[in-house]
Order: sequence, then structure tokens, then C-alpha cells
Amino acid sequence: MNTMTLEKLTQLFKSVGELQGTDISRVRVERAPVLWQYEDVVRQYLKPTDRVLDVGTGGGEIFLSLAPYFSEGVGIDSTPKNLEAAQSNLSRQSVGHVSMMQMEASDLQFGSDEFDVVLLRHLWIYVSEIVPILRPGGYFITQMVGQRSSLNLLDVFGWTPDSFGPNWWQTVSEVADEFRQHGCHVLAQAEYDVPYWFQDIESFIFWMKAVPWPDKIVLEKHWQNISQILETAQTERGIESNEHRGLLIVQKP
Repeated sequence: MNTMTLEKLTQLFKSVGELQGTDISRVRVERAPVLWQYEDVVRQYLKPTDRVLDVGTGGGEIFLSLAPYFSEGVGIDSTPKNLEAAQSNLSRQSVGHVSMMQMEASDLQFGSDEFDVVLLRHLWIYVSEIVPILRPGGYFITQMVGQRSSLNLLDVFGWTPDSFGPNWWQTVSEVADEFRQHGCHVLAQAEYDVPYWFQDIESFIFWMKAVPWPDKIVLEKHWQNISQILETAQTERGIESNEHRGLLIVQKP
């Protein structure tokens, strides 16, 4: 692929638009086979009578897709922009048994034993906040972003996993141990680290704009880095990187 100029990249950045909520469905990506799909795992633990909390719901896209499988749901997010998207999605889909609230994951304002299932995806896990609000026998299910994600992209920018800061990464084993210390049973823990390929430049550019990198992507500052990725990471299957994810399923006794 020919090196992209600042002018071409500027046109692409404008054409792909901005992230609304956490919806990255427009990103066309091919992924090597993985051990699980988050939504499929969650559905196995939901019952029609359950009250469910989704911590860090973003625009509520995934949570609302799970709504047919539970009785009552609450989605929380700390970001007003995400909540605006979540409320819009909620209204458009007319899901009457789900509500959205602004709340910090580090300070869950709920009473004891309120939820049958607590969900969390790609967000810091505050175990001491989650355990009290779970009902006895209730489940906590999370998918975590692993620190080996997108290493080839980080390298081009001169970043490492440590560049995100000290409170960015948690390992599956660390969080599992903390739940055990709170008396919970760890039912499953797993990780995968697989290659994936962006199928077109527009998907890659939109994803670069959407991800919270160590430094906000600004074309005037980073266009040469992006151009280098488009030149060096291009393969027959697409623009290559990798995805590292963790899964943890916990039950409160």
C-alpha cells in the first residue's frame, strides 16, 4: 500500500464519522477463531425472572440485545455522552423493562442483594462494590481487555501497555483471586490472544478514533504513525493486529 498523505488521512477521518456510544458495528474485521463470544456466554446465565445490572453499559448496545432474556435491567455509565446514546437506543427500541442511570463503577449506589446477575465488559472491576449487590447464588460475568492487545500498533506509536497508566490493566487471575477473597466461587476463567484483520481502511480509521489510546489521536501529530501502520501491517487478509481478551464468571454463595 502506498504511504498515505496527511490530506488523504484527513479526508478519511472526516468521512468515517464519530463514535456514538460504544457501537463499533460498522468496523469490518475478520478474527481468528476464539474460545467464546461474550453475548453467548451471558445468555447461558440469564433467566426470565432475573434482575440484571450492566456496569459501564456505554450506549447500551450489547445490554439491550440481551434484554429479551431477563425480567428487569439497569444499565449504568459514568459518561454523559454514552448515556445520551444509551437513552436514544432505549427509546428507539422501546424496551420498557430496562432503565439507564449515570453512576460510577467505583461507587455503586444500590442496596445489598439487589441483582441476580451483574455484567461488566471492558472496564475496571471493583470487586468490593460488586459482591454486596449480588444476591446469594447470583453471577458476575466479565470480559476484560488484556494488555497484549494491539501490540504491533502500540509499537508504531512508541507506546507500551504501561503507557496507559498504572490503573488500566487487571489480569483475570488477579481479579479471580480477589473474588475468592470475598468468599465467591470462580466458575470459569479463560483468555484468548488471536490475530484479527481490519477489512478496509475506513474500519481501521474509525477504530483508531474510537479506542482510548495513551494519547488522543490527533492527525497533525500522529498521521505518519498511522500511515506507517497502513503500509507495514497490510496483509492479504487485511490490516493485521491482535486481540487479547479475558473471561471471568463468578458466583456468590
